[in-house]
Amino acid sequence: MTDSFVNMIGQETAVAALRTAITAPLPAYLLVGPNGCGLRTAATGLAAELLARDSEDPERDRRLALAEEHPDFILFERSGPALTTEEAREIVRVSVTSPYEGNCKVIFVEDIDLAQGSAPMILKVLEEPPDSTHFILTAQQVPPELATISSRCTTIEFNPINRQELLKLLISSGLDHEHSSVVATAANGSVDRAMLLAADQTALDRWNAWSCLPRDLDGTGNRAAAAVDKLLAMIESAAGPLQERHERERDDLNKRAEELGERGLGRRGMEERHKRELRRLRTDELLMGMTAVGLAIREGISDGSVDPALGSESLSSVIEVSKDLRRNGNERLLLQQLFVHLRPPRKLL
Repeated sequence: MTDSFVNMIGQETAVAALRTAITAPLPAYLLVGPNGCGLRTAATGLAAELLARDSEDPERDRRLALAEEHPDFILFERSGPALTTEEAREIVRVSVTSPYEGNCKVIFVEDIDLAQGSAPMILKVLEEPPDSTHFILTAQQVPPELATISSRCTTIEFNPINRQELLKLLISSGLDHEHSSVVATAANGSVDRAMLLAADQTALDRWNAWSCLPRDLDGTGNRAAAAVDKLLAMIESAAGPLQERHERERDDLNKRAEELGERGLGRRGMEERHKRELRRLRTDELLMGMTAVGLAIREGISDGSVDPALGSESLSSVIEVSKDLRRNGNERLLLQQLFVHLRPPRKLL
């Protein structure tokens, strides 16, 4: 039998709670943890088990749900900085419709902590959940204004994935220690991200390009604009390995379609997932860049080449831009503004 949580590492307590949840399913779950800790993997695994429960073909339902292609596994991702009222209205509408195939459906809402404006609509459906619907919400944190939504859910906490856990996983996969060390840092605690970077021959070049920024920028708009152009071009090229994986998945699905027919294969769901993964890749690349820049500034403070006070200001700016990038802000404008002010002045001797 497929283990829906086999790809979760460093989250033993949370996985135990998820396995317990499956034995007596509840209407709504809230998975809380930092970016990259495996929330989406956990949510997908939980959805797979909920849909496989009492199913005539549980292995099929697990497989489709784990691939985010099951017709009764409905995912909602914000299209902008926050979940909009229109998106919340669609969540409510879908929640009261009948399942396509089985006895239940699972609605997955990502980044509920960025849904303050539309929270009242979501709260209403959580207070009176349809019998056939399970909700899985994820959040990096639960701000006070979402406390009521949290109270309507069973909350499961996740920890940051230890860098050493990722390092061991990468080395055991055959990656050399030097490459593994950089990838374990660049992945920001995400197993999926780590494995994608490990297969990417140009990942180290991108990491090094971001790491060099603090010493290469000179405070001028021209230098900042050139750096933004270079890095965004590198991010565009970074999609290559993921697009190759998507192509293999399409080939596999086409072969199954020839043998079994199209029904139940989840082609539309796979295409939507591919789009989501490409969007997520871009955000992950930008956040990796912010991690590299932040580490470079910290190293400068440590070795005395950067004034501690000014370096601290630069780190604060990097953190704020990281938050804005996660909210799908104007990446070119955000990066250019950061780069103009980023270069920490050398410590006066």
